[in-house]
Amino acid sequence: MVLLPDYPQKTVEAHDLRVERLALACSLLLIAAGGWWLTRTIVVETDAVWTYGPMVILFASALLLSDLVYFGPKERSRLSAAANISWPSIWAFANLTYGSEDQTIAAVILFLVTIFLLWFTNQQLGNSIETRRWRGLTSIAGLAIAMAVLVSLSDNLILWAVVVGPSCYTMIPDLLVKDDDHEARTEFAGLLEQVESRVLALREGSSGMEQAASLLKIAREEGWSNPERGMKLISQAESEIERISAFSGDLDAIRADALEAVESAESITTEATGPRKSFELGDREADLGSFRDAELLYRRAKSKSEVIEKHWQAAYDSIATAESDISGHSGHQAEGVMAILKSAKEAMEAEDPVEALHIASSIPAHIDSIGSSDESAAKSLSDAEHAVGSAEDDIQIVTKDRLEQARKAMESGDSALAKGLADSVLRDVRSTSEAMQEVQRALRQKKQIETRFPEASRQDWSNRLQQVTESADSGEWVNAAESLQSLTNDLNAHEHSISEASELVRFVEDEWKSLRSKLDSAGIGPGDSSRMEAEKTVADAANALSSGDIDTCHAALALAGEHLESLGRLV
Repeated sequence: MVLLPDYPQKTVEAHDLRVERLALACSLLLIAAGGWWLTRTIVVETDAVWTYGPMVILFASALLLSDLVYFGPKERSRLSAAANISWPSIWAFANLTYGSEDQTIAAVILFLVTIFLLWFTNQQLGNSIETRRWRGLTSIAGLAIAMAVLVSLSDNLILWAVVVGPSCYTMIPDLLVKDDDHEARTEFAGLLEQVESRVLALREGSSGMEQAASLLKIAREEGWSNPERGMKLISQAESEIERISAFSGDLDAIRADALEAVESAESITTEATGPRKSFELGDREADLGSFRDAELLYRRAKSKSEVIEKHWQAAYDSIATAESDISGHSGHQAEGVMAILKSAKEAMEAEDPVEALHIASSIPAHIDSIGSSDESAAKSLSDAEHAVGSAEDDIQIVTKDRLEQARKAMESGDSALAKGLADSVLRDVRSTSEAMQEVQRALRQKKQIETRFPEASRQDWSNRLQQVTESADSGEWVNAAESLQSLTNDLNAHEHSISEASELVRFVEDEWKSLRSKLDSAGIGPGDSSRMEAEKTVADAANALSSGDIDTCHAALALAGEHLESLGRLV
């Protein structure tokens, strides 16, 4: 059998519909019974309680019947409250109706209803403190209604005791019930009041109790519902109070020590305001309760004061001495020393006498270096002038201009620039002199150089040598020396290539002599075309070598090698 996917849901819905219809029918039946009871009392004149009491119970039962169908948390709460309110009144009616045989049966039925309602109430409202207190409150309403019934229908004290006794037996314990944390809550309340009083007393004489007060506030908010949590917060507040009290005593000693150091620093100079500012900020933080920040500020004020007391006067004297020494100097180097002196003054303005003393201590060495630089620059300039005078006709105008710039720099006090220019002039003169000597020595051996030129490219080599001569004639000795060096290097490389080619030519000639003997023996005479070609290429290689044409020589050697190889295969 295959069930449809929504079959269970439809089954439940159908069941709920049947239950709702049954509940509706029962409600209508109860309402009809109440209406019947009301019409009956019109005919039979009875007391008001007997007239309207059962009717109210029937109508209320009809209204609460739907809660039995759904029976959720809200429904159970309403039913439990209604049952707890109703059972004292029903118990009163049971005692009032007790009498003859028929009345006894009715009383027994009402007694059973009372027992059921009391049991239902205990089942639903007897599980926790909150539900028991709610049951106690509703029991007051039920007892009030029951007493109203008794007042209107009977003045029998025994009956009163029978009705009121069970109600009070269940109501009073419910109203006076205490949870498991009652003793802890009582202890918490007493300790909280005690610690709060202590905090108030301490806050009158000092500050810094804000954290403890905040912890106590949280404890008051959370401790009633969770006494254990409240006790922990109170313990933390007590620890904070003890810590602040101890810290406050230590802070007073630190403050007094810092104040003494600040006043001692102010006796040396009033320009340094940093220690006093740090001290005042420490007082402000202490007033706000930030003792740790206040301690740091007090210690900072003391540290700054000690530095000022120890180094301020020495730094001030060192700066004054340096300023006096540099006043007699001028020029670029003096300006550099003035910049260093300015840095020392800025360090003093920043209340850092240690750095200022360190900077000012280096100024005497810079001043001494100015004098030594002047002497060194004067010597370099003198050497450059002497060198230029010795080679007046052989140096370029640019070199003379640099010498003039060096003189002007020396006159303006820029000894470093003057020395640099003079040294460059001296280097140029020396390099020019060395180049001139090298070129002149080479030109005196011009014939020997020309004999090394290869015949095949003699004109090119001669042109390069002529360029060296022209550069020397125009006074460009450095360019002439560079051209001569290039010519010499290339000529040496060419001679090395000729040496290698000569060895190859000799090897090929020796091979050819040996091969000719073999060709004669094989009957290949001088008139053979291949032999004639080989003979010609070997001769061309020798001729190209003698003329210095290395490229042609290499090409002829390669061709000769091919011919020799082909002829070698014939023998």
